[in-house]
Amino acid sequence: MFLSLWIWSSGIGQDIHFSQFFNSPLNINPALTGSFNGSTRVHANYRQQWKSVPVDYLSADVGIDFKFRKPDKKNYLGVGGLINYDKAGDLSLSMTGLNGFLAYAVGISENKSITPAINVSYSQRKYDFDAVRSGNQWNGTAFDPGTAGEFIGADNTSYFDIGLGLNYRGQKTYRKFIDLGVGLYHLIQPTDSFSSTPADITKRPMRLSVYGMLNHQIADKLDLLLNASYQNQSPYREIVVNGQGKLYLGDNLDKALYLGLGYRFGDAWYPMIAVEIGRLYGAFSYDFNISNFDIATDGKGGPELSIRYIFSKIPEGIYKPCLIY
Repeated sequence: MFLSLWIWSSGIGQDIHFSQFFNSPLNINPALTGSFNGSTRVHANYRQQWKSVPVDYLSADVGIDFKFRKPDKKNYLGVGGLINYDKAGDLSLSMTGLNGFLAYAVGISENKSITPAINVSYSQRKYDFDAVRSGNQWNGTAFDPGTAGEFIGADNTSYFDIGLGLNYRGQKTYRKFIDLGVGLYHLIQPTDSFSSTPADITKRPMRLSVYGMLNHQIADKLDLLLNASYQNQSPYREIVVNGQGKLYLGDNLDKALYLGLGYRFGDAWYPMIAVEIGRLYGAFSYDFNISNFDIATDGKGGPELSIRYIFSKIPEGIYKPCLIY
């Protein structure tokens, strides 16, 4: 299946992406729907990239997913929804995506599961035609605002899409687990061009996402988190690695401080800090650009914020509530 997904991913457009990719799980694999310790997860992410250059980027998402699982069953159903939004440039070129997710985790042993999943989405791209400045508005002497900008096609377009994913989770304890998986988005490679001229029509290339995310307890009050992601959306490729230390504060282990460092190969590195209080989690990171583009950015990639809240239901029946559940 991995080799098939890799071949299909070969195909120009680029999807939304975050340095804290592990805090936007539904964007890296539909099969991460419901893959968390709890019953309901709500999250939001915000990223502002390259603010110091004329064509800056703004990206954001808001998502929610649910886990439906009976206390005496290994299998569970995951259902989720996600809104993606990004905007860039003087024309306010933007994309808004509405996504639905369905996953079903199959327990293959006491603490291991395999989860296949599907994603169905509807997306709209648009730009501000009134902000267009084109060559035909030059009258030979100066810019003439009374002349309409060159028409390049409709100022909006939309399409439906499908994605698939597969995730493996191994979890020994609440603080020892790993997720490994592969996701594939834009299976039908929809047309997202503004122009209807056949020569100008382009398709959204498939995006392959491969990742690994580890949470490992190394001391009574210290966990190690390791995350790695590879994404390919021809011709764009991205590799991001991230490591964090999670220090628990207090005897109840209900508060924690995260300190971490990440690196996006050939592009940027970023420090990050996060705080967890009960089920509420908030994180901040900042990209420092190291690519050739740093001539324009002066090394200032941009900030990224993430927030998450997880609801947990206490199991009923013969099971006893656990303080950390």
